Amino acid sequence: MKLDLMKLFDGYVRNYHTFNLTIHHGKHSFTMTEIERFSRLGSMLGFFPYTEDTCNATNRPMDLTWWGNYDGEYWHDFVLHLERENYFKKDEETLDKLFCEREYTPSNIIGIMNVRNHERIEELLSQAKTMCKVDNALLIFKTTSSGKSQKYFDEVYAYLLNTRKIVESKTAYVSDISGTLYMYYENEK
Repeated sequence: MKLDLMKLFDGYVRNYHTFNLTIHHGKHSFTMTEIERFSRLGSMLGFFPYTEDTCNATNRPMDLTWWGNYDGEYWHDFVLHLERENYFKKDEETLDKLFCEREYTPSNIIGIMNVRNHERIEELLSQAKTMCKVDNALLIFKTTSSGKSQKYFDEVYAYLLNTRKIVESKTAYVSDISGTLYMYYENEK
């Protein structure tokens, strides 16, 4: 089942303020809040979400999965694999987890990563294009714009990949109101 991942990104951007994350929250709070948001969304869409899923102990733990079509014994639809990473040094490891060879291949992949700068995004995209073997993968990169020295990311880049090709991209921005972060598109500020 192919999902409209850019539509999911639109919802992520437009509802980011509802996470109530502030400039004072630590990295773990961002990770847990964002994973929980996608877990609830999966449930609302009728899927069965699991955190730290290992696919019957055959894979490394995945941050979040959505499954559908359970026959009482087996899951037949691996709908989504989502990874969320805060640490710059784990960006390549995150790509490997998302695009590795495995017994069960998800129909949809989402990776959300904090990265050091825009140049690193370009390097990671180049790697992802050689690794991606699925028709529907969304990579979301959070970074700080050049020359800024603030505590939080303020640019968010989303790239939709279809088997080694970027087919769509969007850019969102982050600001804060009294410390609470919100995300927006340039034309919607």
